Amino acid sequence: MVRALPVSGVRVRLLEPSGEHELILLQRGPSPVATIFRLARELVVAGHGGALEWPALPAVDLAAAALLVRRAWLGERINTETLCPARGCGEPIDVSFLISDYLDHHRPRPFRGVAEREDGWFELGRSGVSFRIPTVEDALATAGDRVDERALTARCIRPGDAGPAVRRRVERALSAIAPRLDDQAVGVCPVCAETVELFFDPVEYVLAELRDASAGLYSDVHELASSYRWSEASILALDRQRRHSYVALIRGELALA
Repeated sequence: MVRALPVSGVRVRLLEPSGEHELILLQRGPSPVATIFRLARELVVAGHGGALEWPALPAVDLAAAALLVRRAWLGERINTETLCPARGCGEPIDVSFLISDYLDHHRPRPFRGVAEREDGWFELGRSGVSFRIPTVEDALATAGDRVDERALTARCIRPGDAGPAVRRRVERALSAIAPRLDDQAVGVCPVCAETVELFFDPVEYVLAELRDASAGLYSDVHELASSYRWSEASILALDRQRRHSYVALIRGELALA
């Protein structure tokens, strides 16, 4: 199925993942962004089947791609939980939402007083300040354990010495035309009615979920190699569903023995 990335509008489709892609998740990269970038580069391609120029695409589109990969592997609904922060409560609270609803809630919208130039930069009214949407390349360059948002913004504003007030205007403009997907999910505790906020970072959340879903890879390789004498490379080349089907057959036979 072909989907459009939210900011660039580029139409993409997802390839079937294999054990080699799960191995990317299990082998820790320099940062969560770098790992998701590697995975997206392998699995998310242009709608016509060609490769995408991921470094030049908006950073927000990489986060959206992470959610699309998660939906293809594990389904549409995100289920997580938090604890009520109210003193004396601490009630566990389930947080659940659909990926399509989350992306729709964070869809880009126009921002008054901003004009786009032919070179992809935007003019901020008559302030003399221009800015551009942060790219995947920017996110990779400023990412450690988490993306350094100040460093990221600094790469995307001219002149670089723009004051705090102008920077805040730029951030408001970016939050409209390229809204970030890491955001607060808000709910209400069913026990004490306290408002509860849960910070949701798609890149880190998806990476953790997909790593959990891939945790059985080495065990699967061992079982298939032991039973069928296949090489590691041939097992890793299988798509996830076929590998799981073979493992299920092996375990079914062992259960009957």
